[in-house]
Amino acid sequence: MNRKGFTLIEMLIVIGIIGILSGFLYPAFMGVQSKAKEAAVKAVMHSVQLGVESYNMENGTYPIANNIPLKSFFDEYLKAGEYMSELPKNPFTNKPYSEGDSAGKIVYSYDLEKNTYTISGYKRNGFSKIQELSNM
Repeated sequence: MNRKGFTLIEMLIVIGIIGILSGFLYPAFMGVQSKAKEAAVKAVMHSVQLGVESYNMENGTYPIANNIPLKSFFDEYLKAGEYMSELPKNPFTNKPYSEGDSAGKIVYSYDLEKNTYTISGYKRNGFSKIQELSNM
């Protein structure tokens, strides 16, 4: 008997093996993707920190604000003095930062008594911090 091609059972076995392998690889891929987005949030935080330091060099003080989201902070302090040219994109939404962002949000706070600021960046869940930058 001259046989050409694969039988149905052979095809089902190959599809099953591919399905099992992709089941193992998908979570690992998603973890790498989240880590990359968190790294991008850190890069945005560093850009904001450079803008804050430029603001301080020009004005002799840090922006006085408490728990202000990046969008408001950018509009009120960084854009007005041209310390940052445009509002960065949120790596988790791929849109410019907005007031309601929870995934990848960035928050600026200033402590008047200590003359220190903190820039906090958050993970996808909006509660766990990725990093906190400060001038301490």
